[in-house]
Amino acid sequence: SALAAFIFRGPPIAGLDYRDTARHRQIVLDAYAGLGWQVPALLDTLKAADEFYFDAVSAVRLPSWSRERITLVGDAASCVSLLGDGSSLAIAGARTLAEALAGNRDVAAALRTYEHRHRKLVAPKQRSVRAAAGFLVPKTRLGLGARNLAARVLP
Repeated sequence: SALAAFIFRGPPIAGLDYRDTARHRQIVLDAYAGLGWQVPALLDTLKAADEFYFDAVSAVRLPSWSRERITLVGDAASCVSLLGDGSSLAIAGARTLAEALAGNRDVAAALRTYEHRHRKLVAPKQRSVRAAAGFLVPKTRLGLGARNLAARVLP
């Protein structure tokens, strides 16, 4: 079966209902309206498609994952799912949290230890995701040109 992905950068859409697939289609159609090459045929396919997936790529960066005796784990704390690794990091984080809790009777201190240790593992992966997102969906015309050139040159 055929698969196409329309990836674009746009302003946040207030009040978007994630069940409103007609609106989702219109957002994509509007974003790509007037473009040439194979785009009109791909948009026609989108209009006729029975199945359609629409989502936003976003990330929330928090200065702390913990407050008192409560902490975030997995994607809630350290999502990197744009490029994968989310499950592996969640498992590693769970282990780091368990070790921190086992080694410290003070829960708040254990949570700080967990976060300090796990952020060391997560930070480089999150930087990679930000770089990849910036390359896939550039903010500037120069970035767009560089991405398009790389797409033509790479096999």
